[in-house]
Amino acid sequence: MHSSKEIDKKTFLNYFSKNDKMTIFDVGTYDGKDSLEFLNVFPNSNVFSFECDDRSIETFKSVVKDNRINLVETALSDIDGEIEFYKSDSDTRRHYDFEDSWSASSSIKKPLRHLDIFPDVSFHKPVKIKSQKLDTWIEDKNIDCIDIMWVDVNGGENEFLNGAYDTIIKKVKFLYMEFCGVGDKKLYENSLTHIDIQDKLKNFKELGVYNFMGNFGNVLLKNKDI
Repeated sequence: MHSSKEIDKKTFLNYFSKNDKMTIFDVGTYDGKDSLEFLNVFPNSNVFSFECDDRSIETFKSVVKDNRINLVETALSDIDGEIEFYKSDSDTRRHYDFEDSWSASSSIKKPLRHLDIFPDVSFHKPVKIKSQKLDTWIEDKNIDCIDIMWVDVNGGENEFLNGAYDTIIKKVKFLYMEFCGVGDKKLYENSLTHIDIQDKLKNFKELGVYNFMGNFGNVLLKNKDI
């Protein structure tokens, strides 16, 4: 199934009950609104929200005031250390009344076709930011199962999956992940297609493709072993 519409968080009520005590990961949370939407559907959940853009972190802290949501200020990639980060800007893309032009497309990957498809979005020279592998971060956490993992990392899908592979294979029930490439049309260098993601995660079954815009979209996958 391919749909141009974003998935409704209530879709997960087909697999979980409203009062289940769930663990949800929101990777690339931006302003935390997805995290808040999950809590509206699953109020007994514990949410971990990951963000690496200092501008988005500031917005998150002004929007999210809920102790069920845990903000983790780091990029998630295949490196424990520092990585390059390309901050984006756009005069036409804003989600708030105040200045938030960075919300467009910032990424740990160098933009490629993005510059042609979205000419209103520009990118700064890369800066160094903190990065962790999810497999490293979770080592000392008492987290046995991740019910839903929601991932929006703007082209950094390959690096994220490489650094989170063991966690995803062993602990994640449902993975909803953006992809930034279709065929040879890559928004960022070495972006993955949704087929690439499936090839890396052989024990996951595709349930649908959402928010499909021709060059990018989101894929919903279910772990067949959990």
